[in-house]
Amino acid sequence: MERKTVRQVTQSKFKKTSPQERLYIKTISIRSISQLEDLKENLSGKEPIILIARIAPIVSRDPEAASKLVNELYPTNIKNSYSVFRLGEERFMVIPNSVQVEGILL
Repeated sequence: MERKTVRQVTQSKFKKTSPQERLYIKTISIRSISQLEDLKENLSGKEPIILIARIAPIVSRDPEAASKLVNELYPTNIKNSYSVFRLGEERFMVIPNSVQVEGILL
């Protein structure tokens, strides 16, 4: 039986990806509605991104602003093939439609 090192196993198990196939993850804490344009810019880039946003700071100050933020992000998400998922009361996640999501509780 041939023994492989961890590196050999890892290299054989995962295919190398080109820069065009990479998926990025970004976290952000949203404190005001003024951050909306920055969020839209992140989602309009060429590289696919998973965005995890903490909205507790804006919700605690202005619940209507948080609702407005999500409603205004919606057209950008549709246009750029993203989906939005709520992660409890304090966070939401925006992911490319090409990512398979399992275990969604409705």
